[in-house]
Amino acid sequence: MDQKSRTRIAVIIACIVVAAVFGSFAYSLFSTRTPPVVLPSLQPDDGPGSTSSSSGDSIQLVEVTTDSVQAVIASLDRAASYHRQFSVRTYWPGGSGTTTVYTWVDDGFTYSRCTLPSGHIRYCLSDGDTMYYWYGSSSTYLTAPADSMSEDLAQYMPSYEDVLDLDPKSICDAGYVAYAGHPCIYVESKTEELAYLERYWVSVESGLLVAAQTLKDDQIVYSMDASGSFQTPCPSNVSFSLPDGTVLHSV
Repeated sequence: MDQKSRTRIAVIIACIVVAAVFGSFAYSLFSTRTPPVVLPSLQPDDGPGSTSSSSGDSIQLVEVTTDSVQAVIASLDRAASYHRQFSVRTYWPGGSGTTTVYTWVDDGFTYSRCTLPSGHIRYCLSDGDTMYYWYGSSSTYLTAPADSMSEDLAQYMPSYEDVLDLDPKSICDAGYVAYAGHPCIYVESKTEELAYLERYWVSVESGLLVAAQTLKDDQIVYSMDASGSFQTPCPSNVSFSLPDGTVLHSV
């Protein structure tokens, strides 16, 4: 092959490379639609580790890992209006107790009715700034300042802050799993000093905590399960009122 032919081939190759680079750049620059970021589909298995993946031209899969799980949970939208029932069980040497919770949430107001292990009923009503609480059929109530964690704590359940404020080094397992048929983000963390292992399942549909467990020395000391009834939006016949008849909010 003579020098003239070799020069011609080199020019052709250079043109192809430039065209490919320019095409890639132009696509990134002028494309107006970014594919949505979604989680992969699930197999109908329950518990940690039951994951599967899917692919498509318009789908970018998010891998839930110990490094990314807090960011994924932070990106979820928590339902703003709903009603649900769940149970909280605490364990101690030789026994356990169950608290049944009914909760209604709407427009920043949270109303909960907790039946305690003793059988007593405690009511809590929060507007985000003040927590009102009373027992049984009492017509009087007490108040306390409220913050972003108050509503969850009043229902004996962990809050988002518990998950998001975990030391990333303490997170030992994470994934996208099914819990009782609900697609969830799963987080597991361990506190070496206290020998506690904590597990959380957060629904990707409602953004709410579906279940939680705390284990100490491989024994469950706390469990919460909200995989049962869930209704959104909050029923329209619910009145967020104090025991003296003062209505703070209506749906």
